Amino acid sequence: MNIFDLGAMSTGLANVLTFWNIMFLIVGVIGGLIVGITPGLGPTLAVALLIPVTFGMPTETAMSILMAVYVGGMSGGFLTAILMRIPGTPASMATVLDGFPMAQQGKAGQAIGNSIVANFVGTIISAFCLMLCAPLLATIAVKFHFSEYTAVCLFALTAVAAVTGTSTTRGMVSAIIGMLLACIGLSSVDGLPRFDFGNTDLSGGISLVPALIGLFAISQMMKDSERQENSKVEMTAEVSKVRTIPEWSDIKGNAWNYLRSGLIGVWIGILPALGGGPAGLIAYAQARNASKTPERFGHGAVEGVVASETANNATIGGGLIPALTLGIPGDPTSAVLLGGLMVHGLQPGPQLFRDTPEVLYGIYFSLFFSSLIMAVVLFASVRWLVKVVEIPRYYLQPLLVIVCSIGAYSLDNRLFDIGVMFAFGLIGYLLERCKYPLPPLLLGLILGPLVEGNLRKMLAQDGSLMPLVTKPIALTFMILAVVSIIWAARLRRMTKGA
Repeated sequence: MNIFDLGAMSTGLANVLTFWNIMFLIVGVIGGLIVGITPGLGPTLAVALLIPVTFGMPTETAMSILMAVYVGGMSGGFLTAILMRIPGTPASMATVLDGFPMAQQGKAGQAIGNSIVANFVGTIISAFCLMLCAPLLATIAVKFHFSEYTAVCLFALTAVAAVTGTSTTRGMVSAIIGMLLACIGLSSVDGLPRFDFGNTDLSGGISLVPALIGLFAISQMMKDSERQENSKVEMTAEVSKVRTIPEWSDIKGNAWNYLRSGLIGVWIGILPALGGGPAGLIAYAQARNASKTPERFGHGAVEGVVASETANNATIGGGLIPALTLGIPGDPTSAVLLGGLMVHGLQPGPQLFRDTPEVLYGIYFSLFFSSLIMAVVLFASVRWLVKVVEIPRYYLQPLLVIVCSIGAYSLDNRLFDIGVMFAFGLIGYLLERCKYPLPPLLLGLILGPLVEGNLRKMLAQDGSLMPLVTKPIALTFMILAVVSIIWAARLRRMTKGA
């Protein structure tokens, strides 16, 4: 396997730079920004809704528009965080701490401009890390066999279950529910039907896209309908009257902040289930610790806004590193992107690097160009984009339900999939009401077949579970799985006792 394939690199770049691909990148970024600006939505929902639209597209074009929506959705949340004290996405929750005070002080333009630059820099840093680290990790992943894949999937499930939600036990239960749901249908190993109750629609298993749309879109709309938050929210500043181009002194003075926060975001993105929110908070804390004037943080420090927004966008490339090389998503959005790859007949992992490297380079370059388009679009249209927050939710939700239903139906042209979407919406809503996190369930649904298939093949080949503890790579991941559970449980006890 060539770590850097110049032929595939030039092919990937040429595919991205076609006229229609550039148009799709622009449309994808704008659509993602609108979703990111709208509180309660986010990049996961946007990517999930868009996957069915990409069915008839070439793979390179489909992945380009999905990456554009991902970048736009992750980037747009800072606008409402700064202007309304409402993060458009959880990734921008740390931006509220200094962005909103800056807006109250009449510095909304400075906060917005520096956020745009921080989003651009964070995405570029993560794209470079993705391009450099993913092929190296893929060369290691070639050595993985049945026991290693079983162990790494179990580690991912336990790590996600341990760190999400308010209880390690609830996280584990959610992951187990996802794995059980993944068992519905014909077995991939011996072709025997399971849990289909004689229903021919269930014999093919649970379709991933309707399940994803239901878990993250329908359940969110159910929660929003409860809150009755349909009135318009007054913004703290009129964006059309402020200057959003940042001062050079702000950019130069935050040079180390960009790099530090970007690397933090990449690392947090690699870790399962953490994502942009924790990355922004950790980078914010590090920026405050490194500052000569930490007392300014929380009262309108531009360094805090830069740290948060750089880190949360840097998780994009970080989350794609394990997703592309091992088939293990780092966050829900990269999990949905994996579903998009699978829909187009591609299997994430070392074989993706070996068989279709031009698709990977197309993803890398799409990330670069999407970040550039995002910055240009935001600077040019920020005063109009923020008008989206003024649309009452009771107008927006019926339209979203229609779009979700079309997306679920278009996968296999089955009304049954619309039922699956609403069923998973209800499951997601009830689980969150009972404080059971959804990311472990999603990961269980995706990794369940991998765990079962590799485990059964290992048992057929070796006749026991011993390879999980006798092979070094498998043993390492099994130890990490146990450590992740113990560490999370201990951390929660310490937090409750504090």
